[in-house]
Amino acid sequence: MVDAFSHEAFLYNDLAEFLDETCGFVREGLERDEAVLVATGGDRLSGLRTFFGTEPDVQLVEMAEVGANPARIIPVWRQFLDEHVAAGRSVRGIGEPIWAGRTEAELAECHQHESLLNLAFGAGPGWRLLCPYDVTALPDDVIEEARANHPMVLDGGRWSASDVYRPERARRALRHRPLAPPPPEAIRLEFTAGDLAAVRRMVQRFSLAEGLDENSTDDLVLCVDEVASNSLLHGGGSGVLRMWREPTEVLCEISDAGSITDPLVGRENPAVDRLGGRGLWLANQLCDLVQVRSGGSGTVVRLHVHLG
Repeated sequence: MVDAFSHEAFLYNDLAEFLDETCGFVREGLERDEAVLVATGGDRLSGLRTFFGTEPDVQLVEMAEVGANPARIIPVWRQFLDEHVAAGRSVRGIGEPIWAGRTEAELAECHQHESLLNLAFGAGPGWRLLCPYDVTALPDDVIEEARANHPMVLDGGRWSASDVYRPERARRALRHRPLAPPPPEAIRLEFTAGDLAAVRRMVQRFSLAEGLDENSTDDLVLCVDEVASNSLLHGGGSGVLRMWREPTEVLCEISDAGSITDPLVGRENPAVDRLGGRGLWLANQLCDLVQVRSGGSGTVVRLHVHLG
């Protein structure tokens, strides 16, 4: 068992290298009686299932299912860790949240997720998390982000400390990577107390008109209502809703004058006895992607829901 959370990037060139290193990582954990959770996809997941598919102490999951929205990944690790630590066992994991084909918005949230892992688990207990990156399929700037978000890097079979690791990123995560402005054609509605019903009606009409199905529309209306309610309570009593469509998704953005101080907002399962504070958690469970940016000039929450 390691004394502290060890967040490690693994830069691989092909499937053979991936399987060689990850199989060794899993086997080492099993030899130490550790429970192992692996979240990856494609031929990497299929290959690992060949070796560990019947191993009771290895859980294999499809990252595209549990982590399509990167904000859902930390709760997966949290639950796995808490369950086994409570039973007196150590754990380790393999998590590959970034793969070729991720959109620019998804990549931004994946980088934020990787940074926030250091904050979410930095206080202990100790465990190892290996994060693979396919250097032949991912652009150079993504690999540089991996080096900035992981203190240890495995590259070409050699471990080294990252000389560009920036742990302070996690505390300032909500201020990084400002969002591109909405398009000029975006529908805009200012709202204050008493306007939530109008907000809900507008989101419903717009979403259905742009091709979103009824269930997804209902989910989006609920999420916008929750976030807009937060603006009324914590954002100065007013906010602005913007809505627009892109080729594959409908987007709703709520902005206000408030400021969020918790970088992990919406990424930790709220306690059962907690009153309030569930709006962004709910949004992350129901939307395909949620982007939160907050600083001295206010807060922006952008909700993405895929069409079809």
